Amino acid sequence: MDTPPNDLDARALGRAAPLKGLAREACPYAEGTEARTLWLAGYDDAVKAGVEPVTGGIAKDPVHTPSGPVR
Repeated sequence: MDTPPNDLDARALGRAAPLKGLAREACPYAEGTEARTLWLAGYDDAVKAGVEPVTGGIAKDPVHTPSGPVR
């Protein structure tokens, strides 16, 4: 598959990103796209909700949540 399916919720993927070890600057969507805007908004929502942001691209260690490590 060359492109992701159209039914992905970019905002939800952005909200999950810091828990998966992705930094905000690791957004997978191209500049100027609606998907990028939604993904970044979702990431910011997660940080505002208290999720620790990741810096430097991708975390080297698993990110831990109250229910245990995320792999």
